[in-house]
Amino acid sequence: MINMINMINMIWRASVPTSRRGGQWRASVPTSRLPLCGRMVSIFTAEHQKSLRLCVSALKKRSTLNFLSALAALIWGAGCASLPPADGGATTIAHYQAQAVKMRGLELQREISIERETREQMRVSFVKELEKDENREFLSQTELLLHQFRLLPHETSLAPLFLELMNDQVAAYYDPEKKRLVAVDGPLMQANKDSNVSRKIPGMERFVYVHEFCHAIEDDHFDLERLMRDASNDLDSSMALTAFTEGNAMLVGLDGLLDNYGVPMTSASPFTAWALGLLRRLDLEDAAKELEGTPPFLISALVRPYLDGTVFCNRLRYDAGWGAIDCVYTQRLPATTAEILYPERRYLAGFQAATFEPDPGLLQEATHGISTNRLGALGIALWLNGDRLDAPASYSFLRGWMGDRVYFLKGERQEIQTVWLSLWERPSIARAFCRAARRRLKEEFAGEPYAVQRDGARVTIVWGCADAAACDRLMACARRSRVEAERPGWLASVMRDLPLPLRVPHYPGFSSGVEVLGGWAVDVHGGEGFFHGTLAGGLLRTEWNPDRHAVGAAWGLLSHTSDACADYTYWRLPLLASWHRRGSGETVRYRWRVLGGVLADGDERRVRLLFVPVWRGRRDSGG
Repeated sequence: MINMINMINMIWRASVPTSRRGGQWRASVPTSRLPLCGRMVSIFTAEHQKSLRLCVSALKKRSTLNFLSALAALIWGAGCASLPPADGGATTIAHYQAQAVKMRGLELQREISIERETREQMRVSFVKELEKDENREFLSQTELLLHQFRLLPHETSLAPLFLELMNDQVAAYYDPEKKRLVAVDGPLMQANKDSNVSRKIPGMERFVYVHEFCHAIEDDHFDLERLMRDASNDLDSSMALTAFTEGNAMLVGLDGLLDNYGVPMTSASPFTAWALGLLRRLDLEDAAKELEGTPPFLISALVRPYLDGTVFCNRLRYDAGWGAIDCVYTQRLPATTAEILYPERRYLAGFQAATFEPDPGLLQEATHGISTNRLGALGIALWLNGDRLDAPASYSFLRGWMGDRVYFLKGERQEIQTVWLSLWERPSIARAFCRAARRRLKEEFAGEPYAVQRDGARVTIVWGCADAAACDRLMACARRSRVEAERPGWLASVMRDLPLPLRVPHYPGFSSGVEVLGGWAVDVHGGEGFFHGTLAGGLLRTEWNPDRHAVGAAWGLLSHTSDACADYTYWRLPLLASWHRRGSGETVRYRWRVLGGVLADGDERRVRLLFVPVWRGRRDSGG
């Protein structure tokens, strides 16, 4: 999981001092990355075994609510993380690596160093990093940003908050710069050892290791460190890239988990894909309980990219397999969180965010510019939430986000002034955003001068001025700023939001199709290398792409599925029998049932007739 220091580092890189050359704004960022940037932490305790088991059990029973709740808890607990070396040693680690390679379909080309630190050593290490001049600077700049948006109380400093979080929660961290995993000993790890957690919940260990190996695999092929560095000048872009990379790793980890438990499906299976699609509607109240005392914005910024990124990545993978994910890396990465939240409306449609050019009068009203940044759709949702942890889906108008830009200026009295420009698809959507923004401003800026002005689909917000007159002057300058964007026509924008009985979606460079009654009656779409067809919500269904082939009838009662990456084949005859074969990387496992297991069931280790065991072989010790 991207840790707090990494997240606020992204913010800092978007909020460092700016200069103006030839009428253009330019972010002045350091030439070298901060050592703390990219450190990833693991929150892993014995309590997560319940979430893990509930997740798998819910999948087997097709229980959507239980699956979503358990998966959300699992994501929060495991995240982008690592565990100490597995009890099985090098052999077990190699097995996890082989499983990640199989699930992702790409080879790992280097070894990862696994090291240990005590909890005291970890704290000393982080304290030393925070005491470096460059880290002191970015903490100061980040606090400025969060304080101006009232996302962090003015009396709260990030350094002690970060150290407290790391000391209480972290079991391990990953340093991509040195290509190492560091397992942290101490109370948490000792508790895990004493309770023999790794033996009780081998699936958790597997999930996390496979997740991490996926990061290493994609780093080998696509240079994740370089991509993160290129996107680090913009908060919105950084969160979008984080969501994409973490979403991929979450899918691979989940597939490894299903493989371990012998479930005949992957995250790209219809039911699982549909259930994962509901993740974006989950709130984060459980995460808030885990991190009591941490500002809600930071909690959401830590966890939401995992939830939303998983949905986005699985949307592409469900259609065209892992090859679609590879194409995203090589052809066009998502540059905004709007593309992550609304892939059909934004990413698949070839969306480009609006660009803004501030009016020269802004610099005349301020002694100098301090910083510029873009909040993006997800950032706006987190700001509007305030102290709540609602999902971005709570704000339907965010679907119409076209771009935004925020500028921090220093006035004559040394006060920090904020100018926020945004563009929306149509005036009605901009009006809805204005209403939400005014409510938020009224909550946080009562008694302080601020102004909100809408010009058609454009919205300008200013605050932090010395008085109302200064706010008015700044607003007049800000409204003269230029914006360039390719907005859809009014009719096209409206039609996107209407529940039309017949739609013919076309996503340039990806797919075309036909949907009747929102896809419930007929849903046929395809593109290069893939095809999906569904009648009456599953009465008849077929799908094929390079990774997966499936046909089904009677809403899945009669079906055949083969998945190349997960290495399984599954047959089901209605009310009669089912059979599936699943490869584990070392052995081939079988599972079969007759009359749902009432008459007979078994696998490569046991056979039962009428619930009576008739044969039992030796269980594999590989976990």
